[in-house]
Amino acid sequence: MLRILLTTLLLLAGTANATPAPLTLERLYTLPWLTGTAPESPAWSADSRRIAFLWNDDGGNARDVWLADVAGAQPVRVTAMPRTVSPKDAGLDVARLAEVARAETDPGVTALAWTGDGQRIVFVHHGRLYRVAPGAPPEEIAGVDGATLLVAAPRGSLVAVVAAGALWVVDAAAARPVPVRRHDPGSADVEVESLTWSRDGARLAFIETDWRRVAERQLPDYLGAETTTHAVRRAFPGEPAEGRRIGLADAANGPVRWLDLGPDPEDQVHAVAWSPDGRHLLVDKSDVYIKDRRIVAVDAASLATRILVREQEPGNVTAEWWADWSPDGTGVYFISDRDNDYHVYLVSLTGGAPRAITRGEFAVFSASVSAAARSLIVVANPSRPEDRLVLRVPLGGGQPQTLTPGSGYHEPTVSPDGRWVADLHSDDVTPPDLYLLPVGTPGASRQVTHSPLPEFATHQWVAARYVTFPNQKDGTTLQARLTLPPGFDPTRRYPAILGSTYSNTVHNRWGGRVYHPTWGLDQLLAQSGYVVMNVDISGSSGHGKAFRRRIREDYGGVDVDDLYSATRWLVEHGSVDEKRIGIWGSSYGGLLTVMSLLRYPGVYRAGVAGAPATSLWHAETGEMRTMMAPADHAERYAAASPFLRSGNLRDPLMIIHGMRDDTVLFQDTMTLAERFILQGRDVDLVVLPDAPHGWDTKGLAQTRHAFGKLLGFFRRHLGEGPSP
Repeated sequence: MLRILLTTLLLLAGTANATPAPLTLERLYTLPWLTGTAPESPAWSADSRRIAFLWNDDGGNARDVWLADVAGAQPVRVTAMPRTVSPKDAGLDVARLAEVARAETDPGVTALAWTGDGQRIVFVHHGRLYRVAPGAPPEEIAGVDGATLLVAAPRGSLVAVVAAGALWVVDAAAARPVPVRRHDPGSADVEVESLTWSRDGARLAFIETDWRRVAERQLPDYLGAETTTHAVRRAFPGEPAEGRRIGLADAANGPVRWLDLGPDPEDQVHAVAWSPDGRHLLVDKSDVYIKDRRIVAVDAASLATRILVREQEPGNVTAEWWADWSPDGTGVYFISDRDNDYHVYLVSLTGGAPRAITRGEFAVFSASVSAAARSLIVVANPSRPEDRLVLRVPLGGGQPQTLTPGSGYHEPTVSPDGRWVADLHSDDVTPPDLYLLPVGTPGASRQVTHSPLPEFATHQWVAARYVTFPNQKDGTTLQARLTLPPGFDPTRRYPAILGSTYSNTVHNRWGGRVYHPTWGLDQLLAQSGYVVMNVDISGSSGHGKAFRRRIREDYGGVDVDDLYSATRWLVEHGSVDEKRIGIWGSSYGGLLTVMSLLRYPGVYRAGVAGAPATSLWHAETGEMRTMMAPADHAERYAAASPFLRSGNLRDPLMIIHGMRDDTVLFQDTMTLAERFILQGRDVDLVVLPDAPHGWDTKGLAQTRHAFGKLLGFFRRHLGEGPSP
């Protein structure tokens, strides 16, 4: 029966062309992107008539400021900022090829904001601050460099800027704007992390992050004239981590006042928001393990605090939380999984039990309050786990209205008047673009950008489909994203590849998981005759609280069993050759890959691990959300660290790792490789001297090289296409 299902899935996928152009690794990862450049950072003008966003309409990476209006005109490019020039015909000249790589990674404009009066757009280009009025040329606002964040006041023309870790305020309407530094942390290891304005634009609240307690690690650099090292602040689980505190500052002048929210500087701050009348501040915080959450109301005058909500959950492992004020300031909305999954609740400022605003067999992933629309605009999966749809929910609760019927992945930004939603949307066969949705007319969207190049339509893009199957050990239902080769014949036996393995990979969006540019690799693998499967392993969202908590203190355990269960389903029902199954992933996915080979020898014919987290003792402190502190859970850390099982390796393994990685240390791969050598185990190493943790995201030559090694490894060990 399930083979019939797979045949049906193939027929549903269809073909885009009778003779589609062949895909190649070179073309998939060479500029301009044939899928186009995804628009980013939509921001509404105060009058809700115009939407500004970042985009590149020719498929390059350097974005500019664009403008569209709700009346329906075509988007207009507002800026044409200088871009890093890529030399033509670089040939084999190393210096010129390095210039090509720099041009490829030039992001162009990286942040924008409308001023509160709606007259100007302020933006950041190459770390410098600019302003532009529609129809006029951009002007640099001198005085700050290294800008990374800007937020405009809701009213007037003030803009707050974070540059080189310090907080600045500038009047963008002044004839010659002069930024005023409102807070200087005074150390390169202390920085302003985020900020928010009061509704009247008179005060700021900001989070300051202090790294001075964090240990320094020395990372070697082999690319200079001499081998050197550079220090990075990097805590291991159980060591002192970065601290945070919240400051309040008037926009014009005066000292910063610091909130007293408890003695532990490592507490996590999840949200900070001003009440509509500016009299209170909302702070959503928790301990570093996210087991003790407190939503606190702070009196902005006296700085006195009062806990509105406290949730103590020893089994919690995720913090997909949100909190904001009700429009009248008498209560606080927040997202919590106190029921079966994440939903929105409302608690009164005067106290009392929270009341459910959304409910049902689905999850809420994000929310925003629209006073003008008298609604909450939420992103949820009411129909299928893999979708993220936009819903409108009455402020007091009630039946949600779906604004984006159908399927796919949506990221909404609501206009100030509550009449429009700017929607960044994609699905399995549609690259990301910007759409406008009228809130009062569900489903009546208008496409603003058209990003894919004309060449995109000449290729065949295989549509993923979604299947479920049980975990082999306890019967828990698992969901997977399945991509079948064109011309799939269920009577034959195909090679299969699980990956890129990670949590939260089963999304109906272009590329599924978007942290690595694997959309092209997945398509190339499928069109080379491989069955490709992504599995939402235990710990993934959208399947209920109990499913997420299965992963507690069990990296490399239940998650690896989930992947093994996928191989059994593929062999029994998916026309897959049992002797030609591969697996790959990066970071945590690299841990999953290595551990799968070590715990299930003989199941996988080959595995490729990118930047694999093979020592949990060297993980980041955030992993204590799942694993707790190593001093008290040493056995669980040992069980989850593949390097302690290295002698079990029986199957071909390739490791790809960047030497500039400060997230998963290159040292850990060297430690594992040395163990393999001593134990007589074989491993292929692909070393990328200039790569950070995202080894496939810095320079396309590097991406092509690494993915080429991965492809060659699987072709060598799995072959291509169905068995003769």
